[in-house]
Amino acid sequence: MSLSNMKTVLACLFILLLSHFDPTNAYLGTSRLSTSRSFRRPNAITHNPTQPSSVFSRKSPSLQRDHHTPCNLVPITEFNSDVSFLSSPESYRACIDEAGRLRGDYEEDNTGQDPYILCIAEEDDLPDISQLTVEAFDATAIVLGGDLSGFEKALLEPSVGMWNAYTGVVAYAEVLQGLRSRMKDRLHKVTTILPPRVAEEDVSASDATRIAANSSLILAMARPKQDGQKGIDVVATVELRLQPTDAKIPFSQPWLDSMERKIAKAAGLNASTRDKTLQPYLSNLCVSEELRGRRLGKALVRCVENIATETWGYSKLYLHVDLDNVAALNLYRSEGFKDVGFRWNPFWAGKAAEIGYFVKSYGSEER
Repeated sequence: MSLSNMKTVLACLFILLLSHFDPTNAYLGTSRLSTSRSFRRPNAITHNPTQPSSVFSRKSPSLQRDHHTPCNLVPITEFNSDVSFLSSPESYRACIDEAGRLRGDYEEDNTGQDPYILCIAEEDDLPDISQLTVEAFDATAIVLGGDLSGFEKALLEPSVGMWNAYTGVVAYAEVLQGLRSRMKDRLHKVTTILPPRVAEEDVSASDATRIAANSSLILAMARPKQDGQKGIDVVATVELRLQPTDAKIPFSQPWLDSMERKIAKAAGLNASTRDKTLQPYLSNLCVSEELRGRRLGKALVRCVENIATETWGYSKLYLHVDLDNVAALNLYRSEGFKDVGFRWNPFWAGKAAEIGYFVKSYGSEER
């Protein structure tokens, strides 16, 4: 074996290891609705949302962007000049009213709690969002054994015990670190909902990918925690970013995606791409079990597609979905998403290559 071929094989083995020791790759990176009971690990941060009743306006003190308050969420109503979702017909908004509130909360309860409201997340909101993400995808989403081929198991058998000891604390930290990395260009400056600046003539393709990788937009349905506690009660969240359309399931850390694509290219694996430019990508759609059945997932998908098309000016929206997750698959199909027809399938992909890659097209193609 030549030296160059040996380097390629070693690099591929390195990616193989990373792909299974990054719990968000192939699972938390896909779009899923929780279909199993949320789990609670020892010492894990938990939330216990209840039905609120009181109404707060966009000027409510609890939602001011003051980092000394218990909630730093920015209500989506602050971006009404850029986002038309809240002015769309009531039937399109599903369970969200024209003020961004979860419909019915402030009408049905007299506890004096704030209603859940649709917001853009800031940095201080990410810990609670990360906890919901870990809970919603369940412990089975990060178990090693069931997703490896015989070849992969032989390679990784010595590490299985270590993987099975992977704790909720570490999983939570990994998800949180990934979120911070993917939205670092928006942290502490949620003053715009506009897309990353990747289309300018003086921006190279590599720079565009790097900029997009650091500019995720995180939406959350949440409210301040009660009794002066710091943080938020978050019951649903979704992420919107720009991605290459090669069907690759993103790692939690963007630099790993770049490395894997380079290794695939060096190995002579020319991945198919559907579009020449980066396109909007929906991921990490999570709905808490306590609020399932209220069409929150549908509302968040529609809000994301509204931002991707009308605010960002794109004509397509992509996502990954576990084909065994019937609830999520039915949701996306009912909303008009169709299977792209190809997968990211290098030899180290394992069962990740079976994750569905879907797209929805909207009107004329501007980008």
